[in-house]
Amino acid sequence: MADITNASDVAVSAGGLGKTIAAAIIQFNKAAVIPQCITMAPAVQGSNTVQFPVYSKVATSAVTEESTGTEGTEVDATAITTAATNVEVLRNHINAKVTDLAVYGNQDALLVNAGQVLGNAVAAKMDKDIMARFDAFATSKGTSTEGMKFLDLMDALASLEANDAPRPYHAVLHPQQVYGSFGLSNEFGSSAVNQSNAAFNGLAGSGGVADQFIGAGFVTSIAGINIYTSPNVPDGGDATEKKGAVFAKTALGAGFIDFGGGNFIELKSERNELGAQTNIVCNAYYGHPELVDLHGVEIHTEIS
Repeated sequence: MADITNASDVAVSAGGLGKTIAAAIIQFNKAAVIPQCITMAPAVQGSNTVQFPVYSKVATSAVTEESTGTEGTEVDATAITTAATNVEVLRNHINAKVTDLAVYGNQDALLVNAGQVLGNAVAAKMDKDIMARFDAFATSKGTSTEGMKFLDLMDALASLEANDAPRPYHAVLHPQQVYGSFGLSNEFGSSAVNQSNAAFNGLAGSGGVADQFIGAGFVTSIAGINIYTSPNVPDGGDATEKKGAVFAKTALGAGFIDFGGGNFIELKSERNELGAQTNIVCNAYYGHPELVDLHGVEIHTEIS
């Protein structure tokens, strides 16, 4: 007998049932923030493990300067050391069972929209899984008892530069680390609020960060750091704290199965004639190691 647990029938899929409706309003998670910020590597056909070779730096002290007339001197060779970071790609999946009657009775594209909702949920889970690694970075800036400050970004930037992390840098922060009474938006005030430094006070009209915040309501870059927000950024000690991060692409990686064009999400459907329904299955196969620890900095701040 077919499994009919949680079938999307006319009892639950009533949003567009038997009525003339407007365009469907689909509630999506904010997703696919992380892939553009890390090192993505597809698993080749015939393997389910991706290896990331990480090269150690060679110090400038290993370079020998010869004096006049000694250019033919031979010195000991310098060892080029690498570490292999391996990750197995594992299945992450979700499915929905949509009955024919629910499809027929809804004027919106129920099957198409259902597939989009499932794919979005899988993409959001990938973000959440990889963001959970922020807490493992050895370097942390900010504090659990203070709001987000411009200085926190600068401290993170200084740490990345000091450890030769290659640009570009990305900041992935919780929305309340950027906006609200404990966010970076406090830096526009004329005085310190929740430990802000009023770093952007008086800069409106200068065509910079202040104008982006005030005019557009968001900012794409601060001090050369690309700014992203996601509600999937993990909690600190409790829900009043968040642990975002500033990092280079070399800090974190993800091995994945590429379903075409770099797409890590696969959407399939099958008919269940006995149950008069279509089964929609969404898969993603990935694993996510830390690569170079000092190329990432955790940003731990209070949000409420």
